[in-house]
Amino acid sequence: MSIVSIVKCESYAPGDVRSAVDQAIDLAELRDSLVNRRVLLKPNLLSARKPQDSVTTHPEIVRAIGEIAAESGSRVSVGDSPPFAGRSEEKYARLCEITGIAQVARSIDAQLVRFESASNTIVSERGHIYKSFEIADAVSGADVVVNIPKLKTHGLTGFTGAIKNIFGCIPGVRKGFFHVQAAEDRTVFAQMLVDLFALVRPGVHVMDAVVGMDGDGPNNGNPKPIGLILASGDPVALDAVACAVVGIDPLSIETTRLASKQGLGCGDLNDIEIRGECIDDVRVEGFKLSSGRSEWKKIPFPIRRLLRRQLIAIPIIRQRQCTGCGDCVTVCPVNAITAGKPAAINLERCIRCYCCAEVCNFSAIELKRGLIGRLLKSGR
Repeated sequence: MSIVSIVKCESYAPGDVRSAVDQAIDLAELRDSLVNRRVLLKPNLLSARKPQDSVTTHPEIVRAIGEIAAESGSRVSVGDSPPFAGRSEEKYARLCEITGIAQVARSIDAQLVRFESASNTIVSERGHIYKSFEIADAVSGADVVVNIPKLKTHGLTGFTGAIKNIFGCIPGVRKGFFHVQAAEDRTVFAQMLVDLFALVRPGVHVMDAVVGMDGDGPNNGNPKPIGLILASGDPVALDAVACAVVGIDPLSIETTRLASKQGLGCGDLNDIEIRGECIDDVRVEGFKLSSGRSEWKKIPFPIRRLLRRQLIAIPIIRQRQCTGCGDCVTVCPVNAITAGKPAAINLERCIRCYCCAEVCNFSAIELKRGLIGRLLKSGR
């Protein structure tokens, strides 16, 4: 039976975080995995945002896990692959400073790694659709990958937690290839993430849910106080429990449903052993989903096939907020965005992958539902 620990942590004060992380790791029986190993800490470093924005994994969570691993005799490294900041050593260094991760790496004497610096194609024997992935050498060379996601909403997948965070193991803009191939079909995109997870298989998962993000995550939502740290050796179970805490049906999230169905973890709450706090005692009210979350499964398949673009939110530029920085232009995998102030999106070419919304640091991209999607959401 999969174990998921839930520990209260009301603030990011270093002492509170270290105590809660220690407890969560022990309850989930993960400490032995951090002893005398080459340990890679893989937080969510989506964009160059300050910790209080709740876009990235908080550095105090990363620090606590790194300290535990270092004190246990492990060699520690920390890194990620932001959508495009990782292509440049200078931009990546700046991102790590702004997010607080660089200071953490210095304080625990950990190597700060940039996933784009070296990678190799690895064949997957368990892939259902995708049989190979280009994986950062920092990931494949580690004895243990510690996956440290942030609890957030996501326009494309509905929820971004432990499984979605593994997408960062693919270096930089190479992730755009999968958006082009799979983003038109949410199930295919979810299966790609599950195939990737089956290949990488991090051994330790610790979720930053002290302050999560709801609304239009993962970059432009609202900080949502949750007050928890969760840990597990099973990311499927971890995501399922995290969803239950914020009022999301775990199996409505395609990555959780598919991974559970394919025997890669447990998505059924009845088969998960919860240690620490009970879900009912820490449940969060009023957690808002992303506007990009598709409601199309409420419609019979032949009809939704015809009406798909009315059911899925479209990215709209908010002209006043747009600074003309060009980040959305750079990251768009199908070149559907024209630079300018404001930028312009060609909706005929757009594949609704929401990469633009992910990287926009100015809340300048709104995910707006079509009429049918809005009616379904309101229940009318």
